[in-house]
Amino acid sequence: MRTDIYIVFILFLALLTTIAAAVPKEASGTVIGVDSGDVFEVLIVEEDPRTGPGVVTVKLADVIISEIESAGREAAKEFAEAHLMNRTVWLDIDDLSVAGRDPKGRLICVVYLEEPDGRINLTHPFNRLLVDAGHAEAHDFQEDEFDPAEWWPSWVVINEVEANPEGGDADYEWVELYNDGWDDADVGNWTLTTAGGSIILLEAGTIVPAGGFFVVTAGGYWLQNSDELVILRDDRGVEVDRTPALNDQDDDVNSWSRYPDGGDEWIRIEASPGLPVPPIELSLGTISDLAEESDNWLLWSNAPPSGLWDVSDFLKC
Repeated sequence: MRTDIYIVFILFLALLTTIAAAVPKEASGTVIGVDSGDVFEVLIVEEDPRTGPGVVTVKLADVIISEIESAGREAAKEFAEAHLMNRTVWLDIDDLSVAGRDPKGRLICVVYLEEPDGRINLTHPFNRLLVDAGHAEAHDFQEDEFDPAEWWPSWVVINEVEANPEGGDADYEWVELYNDGWDDADVGNWTLTTAGGSIILLEAGTIVPAGGFFVVTAGGYWLQNSDELVILRDDRGVEVDRTPALNDQDDDVNSWSRYPDGGDEWIRIEASPGLPVPPIELSLGTISDLAEESDNWLLWSNAPPSGLWDVSDFLKC
C-alpha cells in the first residue's frame, strides 16, 4: 500500500512540474498602448532579464497582418485594443532571437491573457485570437522557436446531427464530426453511442482532416427523433464530446448543428454534411430561443445512454 501511495505521489509531482513548465511566466505586464494589431506596449510588472523594468514593445510571433488593406489593418488594431488595453498579459519570449527581439528591438512573443480570476488562458493565446477573428494569418517563421500549429491542437467534436432527414430515415441518418485544429486527427476505433443504445465503431485509420469534417453513416435506423443524445468516445473509451438532447420531429432538410463549426451554440438550420454550417441568419432558431418557446425543441440532459456501453464492431439497433 505504501508503495502504491508513493507512486501516486511521484506521478502527482510530475504532473505539477509539467503544468508549471507549460505556464508562460517569463514576464508579465499591463498593456498600455496598441500600435497595431500585432504590436503593442506593455508596462512590465514581472521582469525577465530580456525585458528589464519599464515599458517594452511587443511584436506577436508568427502572425502576419496585411500591409495592403488599410481597412484591414485598422480593424486588427481595433480588435487588439478591445481585447488588450489595460489587461494583464503574460509573455512567452522567443528563445532563438538575440535577446528575444527582432531587428527593430521589439520582443517577439506569444501572448497569453490573464483572466479576471487570475488564471492564464493557455488554450487561446492572443496570437491565435487575432487569426481566428480573421484579422491576421498564421505563418511559421523558422527564425523563432514557435510553431503556430500548437495554438490549434486537434480537437474533434460532434458538429452536426441529422436524425430525421427528408423522406425515409433508414440508411440516411448521419452524424458529422469536425476537427477544430491544424493537425489531422486519427479517430480510428472511436465510437458513437446514442440515447437509444446504438453503437457505431469508426473504422481503424479513419482520419478527420485539420479544419475539416467527417460524416458518419450507418444502415437502418440508429438515431431517435426525440430526446436523442450522441456521445463520442475515443479508442480508450474516454468521453470526448456529447450533444445536448435533441428533438427533430420535422421530416425536412434541416438538422441540428453547432455554430460556428465547433462552437458552443447549437442551431436548427439547413443540413450541410461535410461542409461549413450556413450563416446563422438562415437558422430557424438557436438553443436559447427555441428552448424558451417549447420544451419539445431542445432539451439538455446529462443522463447516460440506456443500456450497457460496449465497444463493438457492429451497430446495435
